[in-house]
Amino acid sequence: MSRVWWCIKVVTLPAVALVVLPSAVTAQSRRVVCALDAATSAPIARVRGEVLGQGAGPRVSGTACFAVDATAADTIMIRRLGYTTWQGVVTAAADTVFAAMMPAAHVLPPTTARANACGVSRAADPAAEQRTEAACRRGESLSADRARTLGVGSTSGLVSLLPYTFPRGQRSDAAVSLRGARREQVVVTLDGLPLNDPSTGLANLGDVPLVALSGATVAPGSDPIGTGSGAAGGVLALSSGRGTLASVRVGAFGARRVEVASDLGQGATSLRVGAAYSDARNDFAFVNRSSTSGSVTVEDRVNNDAMRTSVLAQLQAPHVQIVAVASHASLGMVGPVNVRAYDADRSQNDRLFVRAVTQRGRAVFSGGVRAFGLAYRDPTRPVLDGEARAYSVDVDARRSLGLGVFRAGLGADRLRATGNVAQDRVRGFASISSTLRALSIDWVGGARLDGVGGNGLLPSASLSAERAISRVLVSARIAQAVRVPTLYDLFFASPQRLIVRALRAERVVLDAEARARWRAQTRSGTTVSLDGALVARTTRDAIVWFPGNFGWSPDNVGTEQLRGVEARGTVSRGPVSLEAWGTAYRSELVTGALRIPTPYVPTRAGGALLQIASSAMSLGVATRWLGPRPFTAGPRNPDFTLAGVSLVDLSVSTSHVVGPLHALLSLSLDNASDRAWQSTRGYPAPGRSWSLALTLRPTQTP
Repeated sequence: MSRVWWCIKVVTLPAVALVVLPSAVTAQSRRVVCALDAATSAPIARVRGEVLGQGAGPRVSGTACFAVDATAADTIMIRRLGYTTWQGVVTAAADTVFAAMMPAAHVLPPTTARANACGVSRAADPAAEQRTEAACRRGESLSADRARTLGVGSTSGLVSLLPYTFPRGQRSDAAVSLRGARREQVVVTLDGLPLNDPSTGLANLGDVPLVALSGATVAPGSDPIGTGSGAAGGVLALSSGRGTLASVRVGAFGARRVEVASDLGQGATSLRVGAAYSDARNDFAFVNRSSTSGSVTVEDRVNNDAMRTSVLAQLQAPHVQIVAVASHASLGMVGPVNVRAYDADRSQNDRLFVRAVTQRGRAVFSGGVRAFGLAYRDPTRPVLDGEARAYSVDVDARRSLGLGVFRAGLGADRLRATGNVAQDRVRGFASISSTLRALSIDWVGGARLDGVGGNGLLPSASLSAERAISRVLVSARIAQAVRVPTLYDLFFASPQRLIVRALRAERVVLDAEARARWRAQTRSGTTVSLDGALVARTTRDAIVWFPGNFGWSPDNVGTEQLRGVEARGTVSRGPVSLEAWGTAYRSELVTGALRIPTPYVPTRAGGALLQIASSAMSLGVATRWLGPRPFTAGPRNPDFTLAGVSLVDLSVSTSHVVGPLHALLSLSLDNASDRAWQSTRGYPAPGRSWSLALTLRPTQTP
C-alpha cells in the first residue's frame, strides 16, 4: 500500500483552511474538492460547489468530495445547509482541495495547528507518517453506513457506539449524556443547527431517521461560543446524507421499524425527505426484587409500548436552505417496579423544528421556529391528567470583521402547562471570537453575553491553544457555559408530582481540558492512534433532580464538581479494526461541608468495538461497561448505588448486489450475556434481544 503524503496550506480567509496534495499538475486540470466540518473535521456530504465565472452552474455531490475542471487562480465556492458559504482560490500545485466549512451554530474558525495536524508533507518532515483529517478532530465520528454493518438501525443506536457517550432515556425517548452531564446539558445539532426543544432542553434522537444521516460526531466539553447556552456537557453533531435508502427492521418484544429517505428535484433546487415509523410492545420479563410485598417475583413489563413517527425535510436552493423535523410519539408511562400505581398512564409527544439559513455578502442570517406539545393521561386518576405546549422563535446574524467574527441574536419562548404553569421570556445574546498565532501556538478565544428574562445578564468565555509537534497534537482549553431553567426542570421531570420552584440559571464557572493526540501509520499499513485528556468542570447552582425518589423536585445545588481522565486507542489494519475507550470520573455535589456523588454518573466506564469487515461480510463485537452509579442524594453507600454492568452486543451482516439494488442484511444480538440491569433505578432494561434488518439502496447514486 503506497503512502500518500499530505501538505497543508492555510489561506487568510475567515474560517477557511485549504489542504493540498502535492503532485505535478498542469495549469488546467481536474481538481477534487472535499468539504470538512471546521469544528470537528468530519466529512460533509451533499455539498454544492462551483467554479465562479465558468457559467457551468453548481455541482451537487453525494459524498464529501466532487470533481471540477479549474485552472490556477480560479475561485471555488461551496454551499451546504447549515454551514457558512466557503470560498477559496485554487493554487497551481493543488489537485485536491480540502475546504473547512463552519457550521451555522459555530463561529470559531479552524486553527492553524488543527489544520497542520491533519497532515505533513514528506519534504517538510521526513519522519512524519501519513495522517488524515481524522487525526485532528476534537470529537470522534462514526458513519451511518458503518453503524448499519454493525447491526444498528436507529440514530440512538448509532450514538451508543460513539466513545465517551452515555445514552439515557426510556425506549423511544432517547437522549445522550456527555462527560457526566445531564441530558439537557448536551446540544444536538443537525448540519450545525441545534435540535434541542425550547421547553425541555432535550433533543430526542428518535426523531431523526438514521437513513437520513451520513454520520455523527461527539465532542465532550462546554461550548459557549460555538453552540451557546445549554452546551455545558458537550455537542453531538449529526450530519445528513444523500441518496435513496430504505430500511426494514424487526426484533424481539414486537419491535418493528421502517425508514426511507430520498432526494427530489433537479438543478439548483433540491429537496431531501426522510421518514421513519417504529413501534414495539416491550413486554419483556424481569425479576422484581423491589416489590412492595417484599418477595422476589418474575413479572412482565406492562403498558411499556412505544410508537413513533417522524419526518425530516431539507430544502436546498441557491439563496436559502431550510431544514424541518416533525415527530409524533405515543407511549406507556410505566412506573418504577416498586410503584406500579402508574402502570396504566399514557403520554403523547409532538415536536416541530424548522430553521432557515441564508447568506448575503459576508453576513449569515438564520431563523427558526420550534414547538413542543405533551399530553399526559392517567385513566385511573384523571385529576393527574396534564397538558403542555411550548413555542420558541429565534433569529440571529453574524459577520466576519477585521478582529474576528461577531454574532448576535434574539429569541422568545412561550410555555403553558396544566396547573397554571406559565413562562414567557425574551432572550438575546452577542458574541465575538478571534484567532491568533503566537509562539508557534494557535490561540482561539471568544466571549459571549446572554440576556434572559428573569435571569439577568449571563457572561461566558472560552480560550483554547493548540500546537502540532511532529506526530502529536497537543491542546488545552478552558471554557465557561450557562443554562437557564427550562419547563422540563419545572414540570416534565414528574407530571404526577409537580412542585414548582424558582430556579436560578446554572453556570459552568470553569470547564478545563488538557489533551494530547498521537497517530501514525506503519510501513505495513497498520494505523495506530492514542488520545488522552485530563478534564475538570465546576458548576455553580447546578440544576439536579433525583429520579426514583418521591417528595423531590428539581433544585439548585451549591456546586457540582467533576474531575476525571479520558482515554481512547484505535488499531486498524486491512479488514480488522479495534477501538477501546475509558473514563474515570469523580463527580460530587457540594453544599457546605456535605459532599455527595452526582446521581447516575458512573465512577468508571468504558467500551470497545471490534470489527472484521470485507466487501461482502462484517462481524462485529461491541462492549460497554458502566461502573457503579449512585442514584439518590446520600453518602457513598452500596444501598444507594446501582451495581456495575458489562454488556456485549454481537452482529453479523452481509451485502449483495441484487439487480439495480445493493442489499445489506444484518443480524444483531444485543446484551448477548442476558445481563439484568437498570438504566434508571426501578426501571429494568430487557435482557437478551435480537433484531434483523434489511437495507436497500440503488447501486448507482446520482
